[in-house]
Amino acid sequence: MSVVIIGAKPEPARTVEVVRSVSFKLNLGNYQSMDFFCSQKAQCPADEVDSVSADLYDWCYDQVMASVRDVQAKQAKKQAAMERKSA
Repeated sequence: MSVVIIGAKPEPARTVEVVRSVSFKLNLGNYQSMDFFCSQKAQCPADEVDSVSADLYDWCYDQVMASVRDVQAKQAKKQAAMERKSA
């Protein structure tokens, strides 16, 4: 049973801060690698923490993997140009 005290401050809605991050290491060959990292945070009501956490993770993952694909495409073009040059 909940008791309401007249004149007391109402309790604020319970909010939490959620932080999610994703990192990825890409091997470029010849002992070279490139690190990718994304982190994002949000404040939300405690009852929404699971969905907000999943959304933040998905967004970070998409950002990191888009950057990885860009670097891989550039590396492939660079490799093709080197192969044409040496042929």
